[in-house]
Amino acid sequence: MPRARTVGLNSTLCWVLVIAPLIVMGCTPPEVRDAAFKVEIQAFLEEYLPALGAAYAQSDPYQIKPYVASKEIARVGKRLEELAARGQVYAPTVRTITIESVTVWNNSNAWVSTVEIWDVQRSAAGTGLFIGESLDQPHRVKYRMKRGDKGWRVFYRMIVE
Repeated sequence: MPRARTVGLNSTLCWVLVIAPLIVMGCTPPEVRDAAFKVEIQAFLEEYLPALGAAYAQSDPYQIKPYVASKEIARVGKRLEELAARGQVYAPTVRTITIESVTVWNNSNAWVSTVEIWDVQRSAAGTGLFIGESLDQPHRVKYRMKRGDKGWRVFYRMIVE
């Protein structure tokens, strides 16, 4: 039994002392580096997308401020204004996020392609009366992301299909 624990500690130490610094310095094969970034980006999207849904549900683009660049806040704000002009509020809920591809360059920029499944409820602005819902909507989404001191941020998000 102690042998198994030693092996686990050795692999953890190897990761901390060898592999992680190599990734930071960019000295690993692209497949290993991109796999590590994919894990980080998946965790980021699992935080960001519920905040995006809350921004739509509350008609407040600043809900996503910790996760995006200012241009993306403006883009979501414009979309919320369009919905308000039509008298509608959307309350989207992300169900699944599947990363299809990650391309990272300079260890701080990324193009990410995802398939996201959303449930969307529509209600009347002001009254909150239920208008309808669309369940299990699949969307292929492209992201342009940048990594900084506080982690990844979305610079651009576009629904492709």
